[in-house]
Amino acid sequence: MRDGLIWWSTAKATFGLVVSDGVVVEAAPYARRWAQGRPADEVLEKARRSRGVSVEWIPRQ
Repeated sequence: MRDGLIWWSTAKATFGLVVSDGVVVEAAPYARRWAQGRPADEVLEKARRSRGVSVEWIPRQ
């Protein structure tokens, strides 16, 4: 997992997290504080452990 997009959706918000070289480099204001600068693997694992979160990894083509 190097470059792509993490699609994150809950009942209250849906947003994308842009990943470059395995790190979240861009995030919506809603998620910027806790996601930007973190490893993508860590963010995906957090989502998978959280209730009510749907998440998908979309690789760069």
